[in-house]
Amino acid sequence: MSSLLIPIQMRFGDIDSYGHVNNVTMLQYLEDARVLLTARRVPAGTVGGLDRETSFRDEVGDRLTVIGRQEIEYTEQLLYRAEPIHVRVWVSAVGGSSFVLDYAVQEEDGSRVYAVAQTVVVQIDRATGRPARLTELQRTLLGQWADEPTRFARRPATAGA
Repeated sequence: MSSLLIPIQMRFGDIDSYGHVNNVTMLQYLEDARVLLTARRVPAGTVGGLDRETSFRDEVGDRLTVIGRQEIEYTEQLLYRAEPIHVRVWVSAVGGSSFVLDYAVQEEDGSRVYAVAQTVVVQIDRATGRPARLTELQRTLLGQWADEPTRFARRPATAGA
């Protein structure tokens, strides 16, 4: 598996009036994992002949990355605790100007999973606001975290299916 496991320190304020992590906060955990993954430094020579240290974020340059779609499925209540929760994050698809990140909010050892999610990230040209193609280097960097897409257990059947 090519995922990255990222510890996230919970805050007491993450808890809502029901005593569990609020759904908006769970999306913030995914955002934290996404930012840390794309900012992760990759040493020269470790991925596809990379000739210098860089990160996906470095290679975005003057373009922007925006969220095109996000889906989350809550599988168990996450209650406050002092020790970090972990977000496993990986890339399940790479398109022309977008890529899909998948997540599992879980115990460090994977014994309990509190949520699974997917985010479509779209790279856009800052000047035009239109999608901008990923470069080959960006594709190479994303490829190091490639794995199978998340399977949602509670996804409703599609109309006409």
